[in-house]
Amino acid sequence: MTQTMRPRTTLRALVATAALAGFAAVAAPAAADAPVVSLSNLGDPDTLPIDQILVADFNDAGDPTAVVAPGFTLTLNGATVGVNEGVGGYSGTLPNDPTHYLTVPGGKSAELTSVKLLKSFSLYMGSPDTYNSIRFIGDNYDFTLTGGQITAGYTGQSWGWGQRINFDFGGYNVNRIVLSSSSNSFEVDNFAAQAAVPEPATWIAMILGFGLLGAEMRRRRVAGAVA
Repeated sequence: MTQTMRPRTTLRALVATAALAGFAAVAAPAAADAPVVSLSNLGDPDTLPIDQILVADFNDAGDPTAVVAPGFTLTLNGATVGVNEGVGGYSGTLPNDPTHYLTVPGGKSAELTSVKLLKSFSLYMGSPDTYNSIRFIGDNYDFTLTGGQITAGYTGQSWGWGQRINFDFGGYNVNRIVLSSSSNSFEVDNFAAQAAVPEPATWIAMILGFGLLGAEMRRRRVAGAVA
């Protein structure tokens, strides 16, 4: 009696295909869309969206890159905390915000990076200008909003204007956020974010891929023992 053995390459191909399917399911669509921007909490720097956690509050001028949530890193490339706040020509004020805040002067930037991918982000912003910019970078995603695109069209530079700006990335995931300004200055406070959660189909594809990979490894161990 002749026993037909299944070619090893077939099983390996199945493992590779399943694994690739799992990773492909995680990837974002190729054509990037602009984040959905909404404004809320007029004059309220502290209330956060219900599905977000506080990431950075900039309360400690002695430790300006401090974050209050694990997995996040803040880098200041010339941006300041607690320096000349409310001084004309450098930094405007944020309404109802008695604590320190982040000021990004002209030609400088600040970058927030996250270990986890994010599906939404928000910040409290004051004195909106045409020269403020925010760049969102992630899986197959790179989009920059400037001036009125950040604030639903308002760029009046009023020191009495302060709102929470909410950015929803839709089906995309982001792990780097860069704030910059071409002139003095970009004033913000209280960063908040929501981590992305893989869809059920993504989990199934990944589990299937790892399961087949484990079966292949067990088969190799058995084959080695017999040999």
